[in-house]
Amino acid sequence: MPTVPDRAASRALNRELALRLKCALPVERYPLRRADAGQVLHTAGDALTHLPIIETGCIEATHYVGDEGHCIIPITFNAGEVAFLSALFSSAPIKVDLVVAEAMRAHWVPIRELEECLLNSPEIMVLTLRFLAQRLREVQARERDWMERGTHARVCAAISRIVGETEPHADGRVVIAATHERLAARCGVSRPKLSRELKQLERSGRLKLLRGSVEVLDPGSFAASRRSGQGS
Repeated sequence: MPTVPDRAASRALNRELALRLKCALPVERYPLRRADAGQVLHTAGDALTHLPIIETGCIEATHYVGDEGHCIIPITFNAGEVAFLSALFSSAPIKVDLVVAEAMRAHWVPIRELEECLLNSPEIMVLTLRFLAQRLREVQARERDWMERGTHARVCAAISRIVGETEPHADGRVVIAATHERLAARCGVSRPKLSRELKQLERSGRLKLLRGSVEVLDPGSFAASRRSGQGS
């Protein structure tokens, strides 16, 4: 994972950017919307017209690349930050899933107004470039770490993320409806490696393989695996 200074620098720049935008834009005019953990705010490929300035909670953004939809390690945007994505200065749909990781409240600002603010304020534009450059370095470090992880760590981390996005059944069961191809893409591993890992996890009692889906029997163990993989 990236070092603590890498993360701290990104977050500090993002918080400063959010404060500058709040001063430059009529943020209070935009509704303060609430969302619960697991709620999907944006699905890859859909049009995105607003970006959130987060007041409380946090959002997780997962980018997808290529025709097969391979994912890039999620980025978390926390309270006091603006969830800057690649939607600025482009009308093309972006391949990003935006999911609430922790119950949140945020002001959703029209992207056009953000763009106008950047164009009219050289100081905020420079701050935005500094933030994006630092975030790029952070993401590159995260990707290097992800590539060095073993199959087990990748699969557990991905299942933990998906569980957070999945609404439990009325009886409390947590079932992930996804093909092995889709799961393999989200884990960043081949389908044969995923199948072997899922079978091992089934033997250990952490999940149950069903036709076209996976029932997660011990969600807490995957969350614990994810936290230990993230380090500090």
